[in-house]
Amino acid sequence: MTEIIPCKDRFEELVSFVARLNSDGTHHIGFFGEGEADVRASLAECLVPTAEGFRLAYEGDRLVGVFGVDADPEIDRAWLFGPLVEHEDWHTIADQLYAEVLALIPVDIRDYDLFCDVQNIRLEAFAARHGFPLRSENAVMTMTRTDYKPSAKRKSQIIAYDESFFEQFEKLHKTLFPTTYFSARQMVEKINENLQLLFAVEGDQLLGYHFYKIEPEAELGYIDFIGTDSAARGRGVGADLLAAGIDWMLAAPSTKKVSLTVNADNAAAIHLYEKFGFLTERVMRAYRKQVV
Repeated sequence: MTEIIPCKDRFEELVSFVARLNSDGTHHIGFFGEGEADVRASLAECLVPTAEGFRLAYEGDRLVGVFGVDADPEIDRAWLFGPLVEHEDWHTIADQLYAEVLALIPVDIRDYDLFCDVQNIRLEAFAARHGFPLRSENAVMTMTRTDYKPSAKRKSQIIAYDESFFEQFEKLHKTLFPTTYFSARQMVEKINENLQLLFAVEGDQLLGYHFYKIEPEAELGYIDFIGTDSAARGRGVGADLLAAGIDWMLAAPSTKKVSLTVNADNAAAIHLYEKFGFLTERVMRAYRKQVV
């Protein structure tokens, strides 16, 4: 018989289970990342504490499944971390965990997201069964320190975040990423020694931006957002922003690789990343259910 319990003080068991299964594409859940340090970093960023937001499934003393939720009322979205199940009766346990997790989502949240490797066909079936339409396919691309191919001399003026450009930044971010997970203000509030925001400017005009971070314990740099104004495209602004951010991330001795996620049909962006040394590591599927 399967018992579903809150995570509470079983965090280490949760991390060990997720890190082991999530390296396999047939199980992989994108929100966790990959490797123990990455899993810890992902869980640490959750707005909903892991002890409260995760449910664990046990068969006797054996952990056989986990499912959790993070949610942000400001952008009206919940991210479903799972289901991640190791059992022959995968779908039954996944559905039991899902029923428990649903009760944890604030009632005013309307968007529920799932994110998995394309090899995770059981989650694909789970999404169909529970009414999660496919939203996009995304390429996860990575570049090691030794694979980095620096760009030629930069032409754009790249500066650190400047509040005087905020209104332009907010407008551009909403245009480029209208349904994303961080608002412009949230990004600004997150700036610290490990998270940076760069602007490309020309006089008093904002041409583009790059928001990125390092995770020292995971030895990873990650590009969250990079985008340029449509009027500035074709001028190398995106490449200059990308290079400036990568240089900053690789300046940290702990950073061994840099990762990003891009829409799989964005050929122009993928081509740019490949010129810098990025390779596609995984192809992911994003599902979103809108609750009325």
